[in-house]
Amino acid sequence: MTERAGGILAGSTETVRTSPIKVVIVDDHLLVADSVAAALDAYDDMEVVEIAGSCANGFAAVQRHRPDVLVLDQRLPDGLGTDVLPAMLSLSPRTKVLLMTAVDNDEVLTRAIEGGAAGFIPKGDRAASLVRAVRAAANNEAVITADTLRRLMPRLAQRGKRLGDDLTAREREVLQLLIDGKSTAALARALVVSPATARNHVQSIMTKLGAHSRLEAVAIATREKIMVGT
Repeated sequence: MTERAGGILAGSTETVRTSPIKVVIVDDHLLVADSVAAALDAYDDMEVVEIAGSCANGFAAVQRHRPDVLVLDQRLPDGLGTDVLPAMLSLSPRTKVLLMTAVDNDEVLTRAIEGGAAGFIPKGDRAASLVRAVRAAANNEAVITADTLRRLMPRLAQRGKRLGDDLTAREREVLQLLIDGKSTAALARALVVSPATARNHVQSIMTKLGAHSRLEAVAIATREKIMVGT
């Protein structure tokens, strides 16, 4: 991954899209939500299809639109983003969720990753970083700084049961590169394959681990110690 301004990590390889990235925003602060929507709608490759101000309305919006990216605030009037994130993904498994939070809390970030979040948007970040984050998430890239991911590893390693016995040797190689924070472009270079092939490997790993995002795959691999001794 390449580190960007505002602490966002995003890959440089983008999937060619034939339609705009559909985005749903769930935030009860209308000024924030409207600002985020305006920043994204300024670009032809993005379309904010709905703004919701609560968890309940967010569920309805996700079910209605099946967005490519969901920008989800952590603190909402009727619940926490980390609490509803897994259920929202069950409604729309292909949606990539970016948790928007004002507090850099390791427990919140860990729960979000384990719930399937694709990454994080710090409140108060620059509009350009927000745009890059949404594009990266839509392209199935992890949106997190390498330092933050390293900091969360001990927490992620403490949770859950073992998985990953069905991963191939090649997939384990790819998984290690994901743990190292590599983007699709970096994966392709390291493996000497096309970006499309690299994406296919990542998707296969996510399917086998039951992960909704690259970050969740890294969390599961760390927690289950899948790469230990390989």
